[in-house]
Amino acid sequence: MRRDDFLATLSNFSMLTMLGVKALVVIIFVFTVLTAGLKNLQISTAYNFDPNSPASSVPVTQPISQPLPDLAFGFKEMVVPIATPTNTPFIPTFTDVPTMVFTDTSVPTTAPSATFTMTQTATVTETTQATLTATSLVTATLRSTATALPSLTPTPKPTTSAVSGDFQSLIPSPLEGISVSELSDIITQPFIMPPTGEDSGHHGVDFAFWRYGDFTTIEGVPILSVFPGKVVSAYNKILPPYGYMVMVETPLSNLPQEVIDAIELPEASTTPANPSNRLTCPTGFADWWDYNSQSLYVLYGHLEEAPPVQLGQSVKIGDVLGKVGNSGSSTNPHLHLEMRIGPSDATFVSMGHYDVNTTDQERHNYCMWRISGDFQLFDPMVLYTDTTN
Repeated sequence: MRRDDFLATLSNFSMLTMLGVKALVVIIFVFTVLTAGLKNLQISTAYNFDPNSPASSVPVTQPISQPLPDLAFGFKEMVVPIATPTNTPFIPTFTDVPTMVFTDTSVPTTAPSATFTMTQTATVTETTQATLTATSLVTATLRSTATALPSLTPTPKPTTSAVSGDFQSLIPSPLEGISVSELSDIITQPFIMPPTGEDSGHHGVDFAFWRYGDFTTIEGVPILSVFPGKVVSAYNKILPPYGYMVMVETPLSNLPQEVIDAIELPEASTTPANPSNRLTCPTGFADWWDYNSQSLYVLYGHLEEAPPVQLGQSVKIGDVLGKVGNSGSSTNPHLHLEMRIGPSDATFVSMGHYDVNTTDQERHNYCMWRISGDFQLFDPMVLYTDTTN
């Protein structure tokens, strides 16, 4: 037997012993009291109910028992007064003795009634409040890629007589089904050169329409690459201001000389920069770009969904890069086409600003692309001029 079992058994035995001793003491005490009382009780009151007796209401004392032998229990003999008969009329005393009657109440005698009150309480609780803290202060107040809402008036498609069949441009149209001669008809926001170091103006050109020729909307129109090259930016998350976007790099050494000659890098703006339109840009990042050679970078912004091409993928002229959409800082579906000349081998895994959810690396990439001066922007429409003139 284990020690714990033995102690448990011993404890139970001790409790039973104590209970037995207490019960014995109680029994002895009760027996002693009863014995002492019976010893001294020698009379009993009886009543004569004989109707012929004149004193029928007078109690008569009659001996009904004999004294018991003395019991030596160490108790002092009780003194009990002996009743003396008198002629006082006897008045019976009635005492109500309550009687307990057990009634089965398991089955109610009356049908229970219940009143139901429906109370609808709606409680709305916010489980998560995200607190996002930006690591760099954004002071720019303009979002240059926001596009003005086009007019609801359908854009008339030029007649065949208005378009010369000999119209040619240096590069193809970026929109499937829209010819290069029609691009100028669907521009909703032209290129606007910003002051140096300022993220304002409009860094590209926007194409959009509600209805044009056989098109009922521009949304979903395939976007085509206008140059061969390598994808240096394409990511599957929406970041302001470009949203879903694709960027293709083409070394200047791979471009026809007439294209290079047609590129017109605008003079720096003489408009003084507005301090409120300057960006706060994170520092401490190294950019491993080749400043010994230059490339042409073409950005296609506000795609409908994540692009089908991947970072580092080679593309040809006319390859589909995505579809026209409304992602990012955009007010309506449109294609934002942006072109810059900068150091070769630049890669932007992702870029964004104007949002506390963007990382320092993404804001750094955005600042380098937009306002550093390393990537010089120009109006893409200079490459869509009629070369036959």
